[in-house]
Amino acid sequence: SSAPLDNVKVRQASAYAIDREGMIKNLLLGYGKIAHSIIPEESWSYTAGQTYSYDPAMSKKLLDEAGFKDPDGDGPQMRFPKPIVYKVSGSSTAGRNYAGVIQNYLKVVGIPMEIVTPEQNTFFDELRRGNFQIAYSQWVGGNQDPIFYKDLFATSEIPTETRASRNRSRYSNKELDALLEEAVNTFDRQKARDLYARIQAIVSRDLPVFPLWYQANIVIARKNVNNIHVNASGDWGFVRNLTVTN
Repeated sequence: SSAPLDNVKVRQASAYAIDREGMIKNLLLGYGKIAHSIIPEESWSYTAGQTYSYDPAMSKKLLDEAGFKDPDGDGPQMRFPKPIVYKVSGSSTAGRNYAGVIQNYLKVVGIPMEIVTPEQNTFFDELRRGNFQIAYSQWVGGNQDPIFYKDLFATSEIPTETRASRNRSRYSNKELDALLEEAVNTFDRQKARDLYARIQAIVSRDLPVFPLWYQANIVIARKNVNNIHVNASGDWGFVRNLTVTN
């Protein structure tokens, strides 16, 4: 990633600066739960790893340690000469609302942010090309299996002109690559769980992606529709098992 986000302390400081509980309460009306991982808590492979509470003081401390001092010491002066660019699809009303709130939280600790809202096709193309500093995306399904870690963070999954892969953050870590390869090729679930715990420890420390929350899955159905069991990932696979009574 580009400066200043190439400094892990800046990424961690950004995570500590955001009041996710407040956002869940005010923007999601309580229909969500803080996420510490890209994997659902219900997964056999879930571990929290390093967690980030809302702590602006810790955020400012990390920015100081990273060498980005508050110019006059009394805040909230901007610590960077130009804003970090945050891209979100222009068609995502919720995403734009979240971006505005996050922009305000980052401003408090001295991180300037500019919100850019390209139309959706342009947005996805720019994600694929790596033409962004921070981008907001939402996953629906796909993360029920921990192979999702490989999809998102393996060096081999970085997109190219000819390969539309999902490691759009372009995170590359040889130690993580080796752990991922071992984890996806082991049939011993306890061993795999231990490996995924080590993987989550690295990912949650380095923060190529910062999970915000697990949004609540709400199903509205007629009374004659039965056997509704929504997967924690939000995947639509449950539809194949629905039953209807006359």
